Amino acid sequence: MTARGGSRLRLLRRYLLEGLAVVGPIGLTVIVLRWIFVQLDGILGEFLYAVLGRPIPGLGLAALLLLLLGMGWVTHRAVGARLVSAWDEFLNRLPLARSVYRASRQVVRSLLGQERYAFQEVVLFEYPSVGRWALGMITGIAPRVASERFGEEAVTVYMPTAPNPMSGYLAIVPRSSLIPLPVSVEEAFTYVVSCGAVSAERVAEDLARSAPGLASAAVLTNLTNPTSPGEP
Repeated sequence: MTARGGSRLRLLRRYLLEGLAVVGPIGLTVIVLRWIFVQLDGILGEFLYAVLGRPIPGLGLAALLLLLLGMGWVTHRAVGARLVSAWDEFLNRLPLARSVYRASRQVVRSLLGQERYAFQEVVLFEYPSVGRWALGMITGIAPRVASERFGEEAVTVYMPTAPNPMSGYLAIVPRSSLIPLPVSVEEAFTYVVSCGAVSAERVAEDLARSAPGLASAAVLTNLTNPTSPGEP
């Protein structure tokens, strides 16, 4: 192969990689948004399409939004508030549904920011062993027995795993052992989803300011995907 031919191949390879860098994120975004749309549209669309006899994309999602708006409007009314309270009390009395309902209600309220601690603070703490650090979000105050055991206030910390932050670990940690990071929850989740490729410099800079000497390459490697409990 001549030098000119090799130069053309390198140029084509460069164009291909640059094209992937531009189209790749757009394509992944479209795929994710389409999946979300299909899932939400199918909640009510499955029943509506059966009645209408043919699918109308988006009708199920529109009906779902109208239903949520209607429920929100009713809840703010006196009668609606009493109905919601009665329904809440009824579910809390069911042995099997009680635990699932309470947990799901707590998660939804946390995600919507209706609770005091709703993934509001990003922290760094040693996990799973001394010298290895994990990125987490404070989700609430730990049970009193844990604070009494530690001799100080303890909090619950959620550690998302990369690249899927919807799964992770829950740890009970003394507040004094946490290193707050001046980054937003959105930035932290972006950092996790990208496996550290996005916002790594920002997190490293904040880590260096908050805990000098800890922002090494090895630490950043373990920030988003700490070893599972029980692994060496």
